[in-house]
Amino acid sequence: MLGKIPAARQEIIDRIAARARRAGRGPMPVAAGRFARYFYNGVSELDLVQRGDTDLAGAALAQLTMGRVRRPGRPIVRVFNPDAARDGFSSSHTVIAVITDDMPFLVDSLGIVCTQERLAIHLIAHPVFGVARDRRGRLTGLFLEDARPDARTESWQFIEVDREADPARLVALERRIRSTLEDVRCATTDWHAMRRMAREIASDLGKQLHGPQASETREVKALLEWMEAKHFAFLGYREYRLRRGRNRDLLQPISKSGLGLMRPNRHRKQRSVVLKGDGREFARSKDLLIITKANSVATVHRATYLDYVGIKTFDSAGNVIGERRFIGLWTSSAYNRSPREIPVLRQKVQSVIDHFGLKPTSHDSKAVVQVLETFPRDELFQATVGDLVRMVRGIVNLYERVQVRLFVRRDAFRRFYSCLVFVPRDRYNTQARERIERLALQAFGGQAIESQVQLSESVLARLHMLVRTPLKASRQVDAAGLERQIMESVRTWLDHLKEGLRETHEETESLRLLRDWGDAFPAAYQEDTATEVAIGDIACLEALVAEPTGLRMNLYRPEGQPRHKVQFKLFRRDRPIPISDVLPTIENLGLKLISERPYEIKAAAGSFWIQDFELEHPRGARIDLESDGPRFKATFASVWLGRADNDGFNRLVLAADLEWREAMVLRTYARWFGQLGLPLSQAYVEDA
Repeated sequence: MLGKIPAARQEIIDRIAARARRAGRGPMPVAAGRFARYFYNGVSELDLVQRGDTDLAGAALAQLTMGRVRRPGRPIVRVFNPDAARDGFSSSHTVIAVITDDMPFLVDSLGIVCTQERLAIHLIAHPVFGVARDRRGRLTGLFLEDARPDARTESWQFIEVDREADPARLVALERRIRSTLEDVRCATTDWHAMRRMAREIASDLGKQLHGPQASETREVKALLEWMEAKHFAFLGYREYRLRRGRNRDLLQPISKSGLGLMRPNRHRKQRSVVLKGDGREFARSKDLLIITKANSVATVHRATYLDYVGIKTFDSAGNVIGERRFIGLWTSSAYNRSPREIPVLRQKVQSVIDHFGLKPTSHDSKAVVQVLETFPRDELFQATVGDLVRMVRGIVNLYERVQVRLFVRRDAFRRFYSCLVFVPRDRYNTQARERIERLALQAFGGQAIESQVQLSESVLARLHMLVRTPLKASRQVDAAGLERQIMESVRTWLDHLKEGLRETHEETESLRLLRDWGDAFPAAYQEDTATEVAIGDIACLEALVAEPTGLRMNLYRPEGQPRHKVQFKLFRRDRPIPISDVLPTIENLGLKLISERPYEIKAAAGSFWIQDFELEHPRGARIDLESDGPRFKATFASVWLGRADNDGFNRLVLAADLEWREAMVLRTYARWFGQLGLPLSQAYVEDA
């Protein structure tokens, strides 16, 4: 029986089934209408309602036709752009059609291909059927999953993705899907064999529980048993032989030992690994266990770098002679359980706690435990106790302070850097993460980066980055310099204002000004205004608090502005001065008003306005801020306060280097001459 589905979906599927019955041609191993019901049973009605019933029925019948003949173990894959005449249905999207033996991870793995090819999925149907086929692979019956004991389960997947018009891209996509299906088949087919290898290695280690390394051996044995108990998705296994040399060692794969993704004769080449320097030293060390990240991203289940668990092998003299390596992915339980419940991790955690020697009831002891409990699980698996001690100490010493910190660890095989970055939570966003990633890639000479963020009730956001580097990279990394760059990249306008106020004012006064004005400035003002300019603006606004009806002004020239242009700021409380009042005054001073940028400042003391005008000399003459500025502002204020007339005689202030009172005297003389019948023109005065 079909599972219970929403009534709205059932109504749509009934219509599709009716269409399929009418469109079905020739004998079929299953009735067309019945197959359509099976095929779309698990598809959301929200997806179905966006498509025509005829096309959905045609798509189901096309899939049924495609699956009429299939040999076990041989997937059918078709990637195409549907054509109604050829395929029986049409679509604006590209279709990925797959029929294969049912296996774990199929849906996830095909989703990885679509994501990495940047193809959005618009519709997906992935029913699992029980099928009966004859010796030639011809379909003789189709049922819901295991409705018949003799049925083999098959996955019939139909995926609509962004339309791809390039035929070469369609061929490449089909090739990649086939490769992914082969990876899934190898991994799932050898899954039991890989689990058996984990049990065998654990059993071998159980015979070595003596000597100075007994404690470590016991934990590694317990970890393998824990992994085998479905806490690790085994995807590959291979054994290696360590060949020692005078200047370098070789880690050679034993081809026949490969399982899963590490099977011999697969599309991945099996190469010996050359070990030098730190890598060589690490490979020869007596440490039994290696836990790190592999070089490749998983093609099965989750698109993340594969986890690598290696167990070294030793000769009778205790020298390392090889390695038995598993690759796969830790399951969710490895990330969700307390590290004190996981073998190896519990030993690491206790070693770190013991190192600090703190009283269990102390604040710092509880802080250490909290940091370890929430530490990135991959880091906890991979880092040494020494690295953990260094990082945990630094994190605890943050004491929830709003600051930026960076902790860096180098992979033992020098393939990547692991970075823990703490930034104030209120400054973290996608743009901040992208800036930090760019800085890290540049600093480490990275080729690729993988990031995870943790946001909690803490005042700090934590970003964990793995920066992949070339194997031969040997550049010196300035971690302290990178930390300073990250700090600068996440600093806000308010941070710069706070710093500027501290440099120009006594601490108590700077904090008061920040409290009164820091949050008052709108985003547009912050984008347009440097904080050193804002500090001067705050002084003008402070003056208006004491003198509510007053007017404050500032004439300045930003860096890069030509000499014949200036900026003129007006500061006023409650409401701005209408531009219709400002414009005549500016023009009568002999300048041209180009633009205005008004900002409303909403502070605790009330509403204030800053009007920033761009002015220029119409004839391109230089405006001298030192000599012209004071006279310009004095004249504007006198006009605004009604002490001086607002007419063309005010041009003499800048044109003839006069004070506004001197211009007023000339204006008076002009009036006297006029009364005497000897008019003195304004143009004459200007020319004189």
